[in-house]
Amino acid sequence: MKFNLLINKMIISNKKIIHIMKFGIVFSFLLCLIAAFILEIYCSNAIPIVFYIGTSLLKSGMFFISMFIICGIIFNKTIEN
Repeated sequence: MKFNLLINKMIISNKKIIHIMKFGIVFSFLLCLIAAFILEIYCSNAIPIVFYIGTSLLKSGMFFISMFIICGIIFNKTIEN
């Protein structure tokens, strides 16, 4: 019950914000998939630089996903007020 109330308060009404959020989340998800592929290459070759590149891309992708969601909610609240 409380979860549905939380979701209803976070609904974003501006179509441009929704479009930018969806594009950003898809881009970040693709970045995470590329990172997972690079880390899979590391498992077969064990080259340290490949590990660092893969983990850096994965961290960046996760950070971008969270920032697109948080910034979309904040911009929506700012526009509404």
